[in-house]
Amino acid sequence: MNKKLKNALAATGAVAVAAAAVYGLNALDEKRDRKRYPQSGRMVEVRGRKMHICGTGAGSNTVVLLTGCGTPTPSLDFKPLADRLSGSYKVVIPEPFGYGYSDATTEPRTVRNMVDETREGLRKAGYFPPYILVGHAMGGISTLYWAAHYPREVAAVVGIDTTLPAQGSSFACCAAARPLSRAAAFLARVTPLRLLIKAGILDDSLRPYTGGDDERLPIVRAHEANSRTSVTAANERIAVEQNCSEVAGLNYPASCPVLMLVASESCAQVSSDPGLTTDWLAEHEKIAMHAHRGKCVLLEGGHYLHHTAAEAIAAEIMSFVPAEEQQTPRLRTFLNRK
Repeated sequence: MNKKLKNALAATGAVAVAAAAVYGLNALDEKRDRKRYPQSGRMVEVRGRKMHICGTGAGSNTVVLLTGCGTPTPSLDFKPLADRLSGSYKVVIPEPFGYGYSDATTEPRTVRNMVDETREGLRKAGYFPPYILVGHAMGGISTLYWAAHYPREVAAVVGIDTTLPAQGSSFACCAAARPLSRAAAFLARVTPLRLLIKAGILDDSLRPYTGGDDERLPIVRAHEANSRTSVTAANERIAVEQNCSEVAGLNYPASCPVLMLVASESCAQVSSDPGLTTDWLAEHEKIAMHAHRGKCVLLEGGHYLHHTAAEAIAAEIMSFVPAEEQQTPRLRTFLNRK
């Protein structure tokens, strides 16, 4: 055998052995983390996999907080807002497959699948419609699909700096990078990336997702490491353009109250980008004004408003949808049938 070829094969074999060893260490560490950081909510079976549903509060109306893409642990990320609402409402944070304590899945990450999985998870956890849906970023795409296709399940919608359906084309690069995105998830499993994340190399960017408590940072590190190796999360990023297109022709039902909360920094960022012609505030105002009872409010802060303006968001929600209010005659009829 040619000496160069022999050396190349030996090197390849050594790399393969090292990758297999790292893969095993990563898998073992992930398993340990599940025991080290137990979930605070309920695990329910949805389509053969476990979904984490975290609930608090005991009001008569149920608020469902829907996360956007890429949040490592939604149940912690939303905690400041959930804590402020839980005195008046039941507050539920369903963690999508591929994030937080929920399992991964190979199901396509279409908005239809993600909404239907969440609907099933909520029911199995004992939370029944109608819901006040609160969606952040891409969570707003889910609220639009949900309200348009299952209007009797939605008492009201609140958007927190939501993604606009028209933004779909700006995510075309995600779909184009499909092979690279999945390859990156695979490579993360066979490299020390997990251990580096656990060691704190991403702490500056992960700290805002702890819900304001740095003691939770190790949990967020672990879930961020999981999502970096998750094909589920990669598939969700790839599907963003398609999911925006899916809801592009939809409107919230006119009878559904809609409150849009818009971040001042997002408005400034969009207006300063010469490649964008969107008026961020005006587009959200259009969405809200389509409803008979719609409102759009500009709040000071960045895209993750619930990190810095949880108090203001809770106040707006409680004013717009009072905890004791039976939302509409249509929904009262729905409740009486149950």
